[in-house]
Amino acid sequence: MQELTNDLKRLLLNSEKPSDFFDYLKNNNKLNRFPELYYLIVTCQDASWHPEGSVWTHTLMVIDVAAELRSTYETEKDALAFMLGALCHDFGKPYTTIMKQGRIKSPLHDLMGLPPTNSFLKKLGLSDFFPVVSSYIMEHLKPIQLYKNRENVSDAAILRLSKRINIVDLYKLSAADHWGRTDEEAIRRIHPAGDWLLAKYNEILAKERAISGLPA
Repeated sequence: MQELTNDLKRLLLNSEKPSDFFDYLKNNNKLNRFPELYYLIVTCQDASWHPEGSVWTHTLMVIDVAAELRSTYETEKDALAFMLGALCHDFGKPYTTIMKQGRIKSPLHDLMGLPPTNSFLKKLGLSDFFPVVSSYIMEHLKPIQLYKNRENVSDAAILRLSKRINIVDLYKLSAADHWGRTDEEAIRRIHPAGDWLLAKYNEILAKERAISGLPA
């Protein structure tokens, strides 16, 4: 297991296309130790939001996009936490996916993703990363949720979010999640929800600096 952990860390930190490693595990029947990964293969998604296919396909696309953003982290530890967040962000979908009113939905998959993520990291000897990875999982839907209700979102709500997770880090994961698909916004690499959240947060910080008499 230690050898596999070392390979995983090395590829998540260095590979331009870490999805190749996970495809190798799948194609060579090496996922038996990791139901957290295997269940993603057999979990469908709503085609209107995820035309790329299963949660597995989406996850592999997400980690490849995340690899493009990985170099923005100053430390290897922070970069690995980000990549693990990208890998584990939808681990809750196999346990929550339902058909409702003719649509495939996965309510509470953020919360339900915590137990399988904890199990997965424990097997790899990476439990120290769970607190940070769990924050990525729990908050990865927030940019979209806030954006949909942006006319009613208070500054206080965004500041509370910033105390739970670094907003720039959240933007990066949300962008990887949004672009790890095959729809038009992913192809064009635009992320209105993330851009709005980042701009709103910076606006709030600027207002706080002005009130405090600090330079902008």
